[in-house]
Parts: sequence; C-alpha cells; structure tokens
Amino acid sequence: MRKKIAVFVNGYGLEALNSTLKGIKKSETFSDYDFFIFTSYASYDTPDNYNQGELNIYGLPKFKDYDGILVFTNALNSVETGIALVKQAVAACVPVISIGIDVEGCVCIDIDNFTGMREIVEHLIEAHDVKRAAFIAGYKDHPESIARLETVKKVFIEHGLKLQDSDIYYGNWGNVQTTEATKKIAADPCGLPDAIICANDIMALACSTELTHLGYNLPEDVIITGYDCISSGQTFYPVLTTVTSDYESIGYKCIKVFDSIFSGMEVPHKILMKSKIVIGESCRCHNGAGFDITRREYGRKTYAESLDRSNLESSERTLTNIITDSPDYDSLRANLRDYYANDRELVGDDFYIVMHNLYINNVMASDEEVHENGINNSSTPVISIKDGKITEKVTADRSRIVPGYDPDSEVNHIYYIMPLHTGKWNYGYMVTHDGSLIMREHLDLNAYLEKFMLALRIQRSNIKLRIFNDRLREISEIDTMTGLYNRFGYENKAIPIYEDSIRGNTLLMVMFIDINLMKQINDVFGHMNGDAAIRITASAIKSNLKNDWIGVRFGGDEFLIIGSVNSNDEADNLKNAINGAIDKVNKDGVWPFRLSISSGYILSDKETKKSLSDYIKDADNLMYETKKKLHAEQGDKR
Repeated sequence: MRKKIAVFVNGYGLEALNSTLKGIKKSETFSDYDFFIFTSYASYDTPDNYNQGELNIYGLPKFKDYDGILVFTNALNSVETGIALVKQAVAACVPVISIGIDVEGCVCIDIDNFTGMREIVEHLIEAHDVKRAAFIAGYKDHPESIARLETVKKVFIEHGLKLQDSDIYYGNWGNVQTTEATKKIAADPCGLPDAIICANDIMALACSTELTHLGYNLPEDVIITGYDCISSGQTFYPVLTTVTSDYESIGYKCIKVFDSIFSGMEVPHKILMKSKIVIGESCRCHNGAGFDITRREYGRKTYAESLDRSNLESSERTLTNIITDSPDYDSLRANLRDYYANDRELVGDDFYIVMHNLYINNVMASDEEVHENGINNSSTPVISIKDGKITEKVTADRSRIVPGYDPDSEVNHIYYIMPLHTGKWNYGYMVTHDGSLIMREHLDLNAYLEKFMLALRIQRSNIKLRIFNDRLREISEIDTMTGLYNRFGYENKAIPIYEDSIRGNTLLMVMFIDINLMKQINDVFGHMNGDAAIRITASAIKSNLKNDWIGVRFGGDEFLIIGSVNSNDEADNLKNAINGAIDKVNKDGVWPFRLSISSGYILSDKETKKSLSDYIKDADNLMYETKKKLHAEQGDKR
C-alpha cells in the first residue's frame, strides 16, 4: 500500500512547491506515495481574521492518519504556524521533514541563505563597484530574513564598507510595505543608493515597479536584486539578478529521506541545500541572449494564458450566478452538480466540495458554531467527482478528507485541499488534483476560491434575509392574541382564495362569527376574561380549519372563515364543530363565564358576480339575524 504524505504549503509559494513536486516525480519511488497538499493563502498583507480562516486548513488532518509530514516551514507566511505543525507531527510520532527552519525532532532540509546572498553582494561590489546599498528585508523576526540581512552586512564589512541602519527597510515579504519602503528610499535627501538588495523576488518586483512609476529608468538609475528566482522575475524587464534555492533538488531529497526512514535507515537531522546566484539584467549585466529567448517563449504563451484566464473568469461568473441564485442548499447542490457534470475543464476529474453538516442543515447557525461542528463531526460532500463522474456514494470526515480517495487504486495521487471560510471561521474545503487545468496551468486559484466563497456568503445572506422577511411578513399578517390572520393577512390570503374559486368549480364559503354578550363578559368578569373568551373562540376556529381554509380576526370579537367547500353540509359541519368545541370548554367549568357565539355563512354564486366584500356583508347580516334572535330569546339587545 502506498504511503500517505501530508504536505503543508502556502498558495503563494506554489511555484516553489511545483518545483519541489518536479523533483519528487523524478524519484524512482514516486509511485509509492500519495500526497495530500494542504494549501492556504495566508498573506502578510491580509487581515488577521482572514488569515486565520486560511491557516485553519492546516488543522484539518489528523497527523496519525498519515505516514509522513512535509512542512514548508519557512514559507507558510506564519512562522509560528509552521513550527507548531512540525512539533505536532513530532508529538504524534509521525516522520516529519521541515523545509527551511530547524525544529527539534524533525529532519530539516535547510536552505542555505548565505552562499547565494554572499555571491550577489560580492558581485555587486566587485563587478559593479557598489558602495552604498539599501536592503529591503522580510519580517524583522523571520529567520530567513535575518540570515539574509546579516549576510549582506558581513560581506559589506569584509570589503571595508558598511550597510547603514538607515538604509535597512522592511517590506514584510509583500507588495504593500515594499512599495512604502521604496517611496522612502526614493525620497532620501542623499538620493538613490547604488543598489537595492531585496530579500525576495516579490519585493524586488514591487520595488522596481514603484520606481518606474516614480519616473526612474531601470537598471540605469539603480540596481535591484531579489531572491528565490521566481518565474515572474525571469520574464520581467529587467530580468532580476537573484538567488535560486533549487527546490527541484529539495523535492528529490525529500523523497530520498522518506525512503530511508520507511526502510529503517538512519537519516541526518539536518541537510543543507546550497543556494547560488542567478545573474540577470537588473544588475546591468547583459551576458547573452538567454533572457530574450525566455521572454519570447513567455510571449508565445501570453495569448494562450489570456484565454485560460478568460475561461477562468467566465467560470467564476457562471458559478457566482449559480450559487447566489440558489434559494437553499438542496438547490445549490443540484445546481452545482449540473454545472460540474457539464464543465470540468478547470477542476478536472477528481474534484470535491465538502461542507460542514451544520452549515448545510441550519442556515441560522453562527459562523463559530458551524466551525466547531466541522471540527467535531462528519461533513457533507456537496460535490463529488471521481474519475470524471459525479457520485453520491462518498462520505467525508477528518479521517477521510478526500471523499473519493482510493488507497488501492492503480495510480498514485496528488490532491490539493483548500479552505472555505468566512473570516476566521471555516465551513468546509475544496479538493482538486494536480492534473486539473487550474493547477496544471498555474491559474489564479486564489481568485477562484475568493469569488466562490464570496458567492456562498451572498447566498447564505440571501437565504437568511428571505427567512427574516418571511417571518416579518408572518408577524405582520398574524393577530398576536389569537394566532389567526389579522386584517392585513386577510388582504394577502383571502383574496387569492376568492379569485381561485371564481376560476375553478368550487364554492367559496364565507362564515362570519361573533361572540355573544361580549360587553357583559368584559363588564362583569373583567377584560382579562374577555381576552380569554376571544382566545377560546379563536382556538375553536383554528382546530377545525382545513389546510386550504383561513381564519381571520376581523375585529375585536368578530371572526371570518374563508375557504372552498363542495356543499352546504361542509359549512354546517364547521359551524357545529366550532360550537361543539366551545361547549366542551363551558362543560369543563374552568372559566367563570359561559361562552357562546353567533355565526352566519354564505356560499358563492358565480351568477351574481359578487365581490368578496359583498359576501362578507351577506355573511355578517346572516350572523346578525342569528344574534338578534338569540338576544330576543334572552330579553337582551345587541
């Protein structure tokens, strides 16, 4: 049986991951492993709440369900999270490789942050006569940022120079802070330094872009260097002079380490992978036509990539409409299945959307409750595509994160698992595989996920709003004392019944009911007992209504019943049933008063074409005749 390896990586580092996987696939034993890559898009430029929702994906797997753990500890955009994951694996006694940061109990494949950076600084000083440089670091407390900064300082000292503290800036590994740092560098009264050395390529590209916006020519006005050798830096103009850490070799080494561990062999605690300089144009070197070849190759792919992006955006728009237009979660599931059954080009033949049970079953549950439910209970696969076919015969929980995973299949798998969340609270995750177009062509997976989550958030809000509106409408239509419809409810409910009776072949029954001697009950027994008389009458009415009939509190002690009947007998039976219910209350002797009602009803006559108001007046008159007769017998007046 193949070994299961859980991999923890940041989505913004997928380029390094892809190089790592390239090295892994070169191993002779690659087919002996299945890889489950837990991917977040936590960013230093993103609010903490959102980052927490992204980072929560790393808490989804149970480490003991895996044979090995691989953590890109240096590149999760949260050093604390990376170290915690390694320690968790060590505590679970699962073999773990930590890339970039040494943690006790693991095998550390460490990246040499010194050699490549030393080569860059020596090249700048010796080949380009750099005397003054600015350094844009990552985070102050990040181990790699510290190592790269200290190397620059050391090489400057070795050459009789000094990196001034005032020339050290912190870009926090991203674009926003780097842009601000670049503005400060450009505004320095001493002018631009000879070179700006950046701790990674992303910051070097952000710095170059901002300086261009400010009107500078690169590389003529200033040298800019990076670190990491990402593809964007190699198709940029000027091509970045940078450092490569050779993640392909790191990937190959990872498999060899796992092979050794599973074979019972001893492995060293720490393995150092060398880094080296990659000369580009940004340091003013022009050593050959390789850059133009790279740019031409990139140019050839530009239109194809724009088509892929266009298809991605079209899919995002379609999905947004499908999700936001779905009135509930049953229809959402059906609509998504219909969509993915016909369009799997982006997501591939193994694709899953899994949501926490409480998210699906209770739209009014809080985000926190949904999150906790997902931790403690099984989840629902809303979409399950296995081997290109929609399937329902799958389950998901923390031990079976990929619903359709088959450990005994003929081929091995690489799955990507990504979080679905609202702020810091998670409600599910999405799974795709490395053969899907979105992964194969390195499309903007983060944008796809963000728009998917936004659409789900809008849909959930729409469902809640509809529920609230239905409740408000119900409240506005219902008489709070009796639970019968009020006059507003009468307008909304009775008129459609009347109109249906006109169009159909049924008779419309309108029955008017009034409590006898209501004033006497209030005067003698008090208004609390008067209210009780109204509620007893309403209860007698409600308990005898058919599903398609409505009861209305038409006034203080006046009631209407409207519904379709087949004959007078139905109406007579209703009158007798209501009177019977009231007689039972009188016999029970709970109340100090004796309750009785007068009622009258009329059936519709299509020949006369009366309005509903006309029928109500007729029923009221018939009721009044009954009441007059009763009062005459009792020597009283209405």
